[in-house]
Amino acid sequence: MRLRDAPELAGDPAVVLAGVTYPMLAEAGVWYTYIGLPTWLGVGGHPLDVYAAGQLLASGWLEVSDGGFAFESITLPPDSSDLLRDQARIDEERVRVNGILAGFTPERYWSGAWITPAAGGVSDEFGTQRSINGGGYFPHTGLDIANDEGTPIYAAASGIVALGEELFLYGNAVILDHGAGVFSGYNHMTSLAVSAGGFVNQGDLIGYMGATGLVTGPHLHWEAVVQGVRVSPSLWTLGGVEP
Repeated sequence: MRLRDAPELAGDPAVVLAGVTYPMLAEAGVWYTYIGLPTWLGVGGHPLDVYAAGQLLASGWLEVSDGGFAFESITLPPDSSDLLRDQARIDEERVRVNGILAGFTPERYWSGAWITPAAGGVSDEFGTQRSINGGGYFPHTGLDIANDEGTPIYAAASGIVALGEELFLYGNAVILDHGAGVFSGYNHMTSLAVSAGGFVNQGDLIGYMGATGLVTGPHLHWEAVVQGVRVSPSLWTLGGVEP
């Protein structure tokens, strides 16, 4: 969301949508924020308000339509299925990763359209409703790119390495903080080429494709996250995501 030709605003301006507050940043006379639409936000209209110093500055209306996502069923091999039995480690990983993705760096590190981080074919789209081993359906949180093990993986956009380590379900993983509440995740790698705390530019090598964690074969599970909400990463390659 953008407010163009806006005056200097005081008191931490923010957007409120469905009871959630999203802080705004300013660049060249434009106040803006990025909002990821959570799956619990129902289809239909939702009021959207902008506040500054506790005062209502502007109001709008957001129309949400059905995503029309496909359904699929996946059967995992026994060694991968065993991972799903350790709920304590799954919960621990979820809390750790989501804690990082909920962060907000008040600076934007990228410019222009993102790049696709690896060569290969798309083996699963973002948002597909998945059932694993006959269980309930849940949304696929990223875009899967399949290729040979060892295929190089590059930073889709510039940012700080917020995480670079082996995780339980995600396998060898990297999370990049691009600023303004925007992150990208790169998962299931065979090995990493970066470590937490470093800065990478768009196109820098960050690791190699693999089959670590909960997988059926070598691929990159690529995520884009906006203020804690997973969104389609391919949309960021189209441009038009700057203030």
